[in-house]
Amino acid sequence: MNTRQLEAFRAIARLGTVTAAAEALHASQPAVSRLLSRLEQQLALQLFTRDRGRLRLTPEGSALLTEVDRHFTGLDAVDLAARRIAEHGPGSLRVIAFPSLSSGVLPHAISDHLADHSGTAITLDTETTDRIVARVESGAYDIGFTAGSLGDHRSGEQYAVETQCIDSRKWICVFAKTHRLAKRRHVSLQDLAGEQLIGFSAGMSLRSHIDKLFNDGGIQANFALSAQTIESICALVEAGCGSAIIHPYAIHVAQLRGLTAVPLNHNARLDLVAVTPPAHSRAKITDVFVDRVKSLAASESLKGSKRSKR
Repeated sequence: MNTRQLEAFRAIARLGTVTAAAEALHASQPAVSRLLSRLEQQLALQLFTRDRGRLRLTPEGSALLTEVDRHFTGLDAVDLAARRIAEHGPGSLRVIAFPSLSSGVLPHAISDHLADHSGTAITLDTETTDRIVARVESGAYDIGFTAGSLGDHRSGEQYAVETQCIDSRKWICVFAKTHRLAKRRHVSLQDLAGEQLIGFSAGMSLRSHIDKLFNDGGIQANFALSAQTIESICALVEAGCGSAIIHPYAIHVAQLRGLTAVPLNHNARLDLVAVTPPAHSRAKITDVFVDRVKSLAASESLKGSKRSKR
């Protein structure tokens, strides 16, 4: 007994004639007749009786059809799942990003994604920017989002990842609301020359970017304190330990702590970088999600730009 025999049996039972079943199966009438005959011989059962030119199920045939329908219902579900995977990719997505993006743009992107792909199981984890590429490269995650210059990140098949810049923004300074610079529309590096600053920990790529800004401007920065995360840096600013330059994807973290965020008046920008496996080995749903994050980030950046001009 094989699937083709069961297909012929099921088609005949539904349509009533061998001719109609052959047309539905895109097969010849003799071929379908042989399939039915061999099935009856193998099972030692009479599955149909003839009644005025039509084939009607015997009680044994009716009982068998119930079981065959269960079998094909499972196959239909597999076929539907295969079509869905071909169109949208697998039903799971493992995402890793730096913490402030995970509490900012990404939850909204995930909500929008689930509205269109409700069956997707999504995992969202956090990591510092310097470690995200390696986590995607290892195969532990389908997508990573990190911050820095696109040139900072390894890309190419030799590293099993691809990188793309999906957004770019100016750096942000954060102050307590009572700080003398808090009411400025923009702040320059010169304005920060005498300030006690809280920075990212030495050795982090984000700290290297900020150090370069000051070094290129010939300005001595006073980093009295340092921390690894935006949350810790903003908590230190809130506690009155100093001011800080943070990356622009963390404004909401500063605002939640009642701090004032002011754009840094400098041409240097920070990229939001999506890290994925190479195109030949990633699911379509990965690109769909990256495009969604890119669109939301652009929309958020536009709103921020409009606010800064007021």
